Amino acid sequence: MDFKKIVLCIVAAGFSVMAVIAVSGEISAWKENFAFSGANGGKILPNDWTLKTKIGTPVAEFYLAKDEKDNTSFLHMDANKSSGSVVCNPEKINLRETPILRWRWRVNVLPEGADGRYDAKDDQSIGIYLGTGNMFLKKSVSYRWDTETPKGSEGNCAYGAGTIKIKWFALRNKEDALDEWITEERNVAEDFYRAWGYYPEDIYISVSCNSQYTGGKASADLNWIELAPVSIQ
Repeated sequence: MDFKKIVLCIVAAGFSVMAVIAVSGEISAWKENFAFSGANGGKILPNDWTLKTKIGTPVAEFYLAKDEKDNTSFLHMDANKSSGSVVCNPEKINLRETPILRWRWRVNVLPEGADGRYDAKDDQSIGIYLGTGNMFLKKSVSYRWDTETPKGSEGNCAYGAGTIKIKWFALRNKEDALDEWITEERNVAEDFYRAWGYYPEDIYISVSCNSQYTGGKASADLNWIELAPVSIQ
């Protein structure tokens, strides 16, 4: 092999390495790791997240926790005949550039008999929401870990006299193992566009835990959540 061919092979190999790095790199527009060191003590919420409640309904608990066995931090949530959510507002997000929503979750306790298809049973151990809007009208898409709702089901619901509109997707249910981490990925930009006909600009991310309708208990954990570009195949 002559010198020129050797050089060309080296250059080609270099491009291959760079391509692998580009494909495998974890490039995120926004990510929340729910880091908790225990330094502050007590049950605390992550920075920039706010607890939201329903008037007249007992409040579910949300707080940072850590499993010392595997050194894993997470957002823990418990509902006992209660309901609640925590919300943050990621800034400078362009969903056309970072349309992929990824997260790692697990459920510890499912609300017995809950089924998102029926208003009177609409409880979930955990729901992940991406939405937009104001106090007069909010629209969102939701990814839920249900109990009885068949996996792959989807539907629409509304709360607050119609001011909160949700397109929901049941990704998991009682058929999935409890106490085991599962990583999910959705093209949330396309899901939102198909549901509402546009791409939102100012967005919020919300995490809920509910058991007020079925009157039981629910418990789940969220290890991390991110918005990222589409992976290069």
